[in-house]
Amino acid sequence: MFLRKSKRAKPKAYVIAEADGADADSEAFKVRATGARGRTAARARTRIMMCASVFVFVFGALGVRLAFISFGGLQPSGHYASAPRLDAPRAEIVDRNGALLAVDVPVIALEVAGNEVWDAKEAAQQLAGVLSDVDAAALAQKLEEGRYVEVRADLTPAERKAVFDLGLPGVRFAARVKRFFPQGDLAAHVIGHDEPGKGGVMGLEKTANRYRGKGPMRASIDIRVQQILEEELAADMEKFQPEAAWGAVMDVETGEVIALASLPDFDPNAPGAVGADSRRNRATYDRYELGSAFKAFTAAAVIEEGLGRESTTYDARGSFKVADRRISDFHGENRVLTLSEVVQYSSNIGAARMALDLGAQKQQRYLEALGLFSALPIEIAENREPDLPWQWGPVETATISYGHGIAVTPLHLLAAFSAVVNGGEYRAPHFLAPEKADKGSRVFSKETSAAMRRILRRVVTDGTASFAEVEGFFPIGKTATADKRSLTGGYNTNARIASFIGAVPGYAPRYAVLITYDNPQPAEGTHGYATAGWNAAPAFSRFVERAAPLLGLAPVNESEALASFVTGEPPSLRREAKFSRGYEGGAGKGGGAP
Repeated sequence: MFLRKSKRAKPKAYVIAEADGADADSEAFKVRATGARGRTAARARTRIMMCASVFVFVFGALGVRLAFISFGGLQPSGHYASAPRLDAPRAEIVDRNGALLAVDVPVIALEVAGNEVWDAKEAAQQLAGVLSDVDAAALAQKLEEGRYVEVRADLTPAERKAVFDLGLPGVRFAARVKRFFPQGDLAAHVIGHDEPGKGGVMGLEKTANRYRGKGPMRASIDIRVQQILEEELAADMEKFQPEAAWGAVMDVETGEVIALASLPDFDPNAPGAVGADSRRNRATYDRYELGSAFKAFTAAAVIEEGLGRESTTYDARGSFKVADRRISDFHGENRVLTLSEVVQYSSNIGAARMALDLGAQKQQRYLEALGLFSALPIEIAENREPDLPWQWGPVETATISYGHGIAVTPLHLLAAFSAVVNGGEYRAPHFLAPEKADKGSRVFSKETSAAMRRILRRVVTDGTASFAEVEGFFPIGKTATADKRSLTGGYNTNARIASFIGAVPGYAPRYAVLITYDNPQPAEGTHGYATAGWNAAPAFSRFVERAAPLLGLAPVNESEALASFVTGEPPSLRREAKFSRGYEGGAGKGGGAP
């Protein structure tokens, strides 16, 4: 009973099918019985053959691809070919003329290993003796704790030799790469700055993080024009004592930002030397209610919709009640004004009446087409969406017509104004030189834009911006002085944002310019006023006088400018048309060469 029974082999049956009428000796009926081991071997052979076939196919395909790549038939994937290497140098930044704005430079850093120093106090004193900015006591304490200390991020060759000659143990010279900004604080908010271990953290420097291993980034700004803009703003910072100032210059035909400044500013080589407020780019990031400059948008929309012309009249007497609000003028003419005079004398009442004729829906459509409803698609991160009203009723329609109740960045305003005067096409601003020109999107007709140029010219010749005049360039523009919002709600009538936005040459605009002061104060010669006509407008005039030659602008005589204001065509087109007509007339009479 304790003996283990052996397993009995199970009988296996094989069935052989017969075929009637066939020869039993033929090959078709030679049947071979196969056991389990044989069948397993057969299946293994089949699988091996299948795997071998797949390997042959895959390696064959790889061989063909390798041959094409080797002989130039295929190119590496563009995605991988253009992917920046993390260890590749960051791109240089240059201005539109090739002037260097930011570059990586090799430097030697001084480091000391505290656990290798024989006498911490003596080592610290000797290093302080050759490096005047070293605090010997603070350095000695760190070395006594055995810490690894970076004494200086970069050494001059003379300083390196002096430290080397000390022969101190634990001293190391480490090769580093430092970002250097040769222009100092010039265009600091556009260029930006970097931080160790992070790379660029603002401005074009942050954009440069994606350009490792590539050629230089060519910015749209002109450093010469930038310097003039900053000098004029800085001069008025001293004269009018505003809390801040900013300005920008934009090519109305391409959208390129030629200059942009925000004061107070900082030196990108030492960004931590000033407070965070100085590093804030007010021109592209901060939002303001920018006031009467919006009257140009209101007037252009009314003309475009056929609801008014330059001579259409609006009652601007007394005050104007809209719902529960009463609208008045700062220095009212107290009479019936034409549409042109509403803009010329900056009448809030006239602008509100125009906007109510236009209607909220159409007003919103035009402002959206002018880029005032969304963030600008610029290359720098310092950017914000406009602050729109939570409801858009009759009161909002009226107040937005003259720039209250909607807050936008200054660059938003500059781009929108450019579309009003450049023939009616909106182009988003940008800070890198474009590979091809932006076609833009049409907002106003050429006829509407020509009418607005005439209206905005009257603002300078007979309106609130007489100090913006520049002889020979016939500038156009609009003053804007808006009360600042109070932190507790409402408006502070003793604090203001004073702006002038204009374009030159006025008869055929090429550049739009914005000058703004945050809460300027009256100064000598302003008769107690601190509005835009007394500070921002004169700054615009001085800037154009100095920058025009660098921008390729030349003065023209009054007859040429007047003809262009009337026809809406620049002098060059009229000269070409005159030349063409003269040639055709001469040829028809059998004349010779023109």
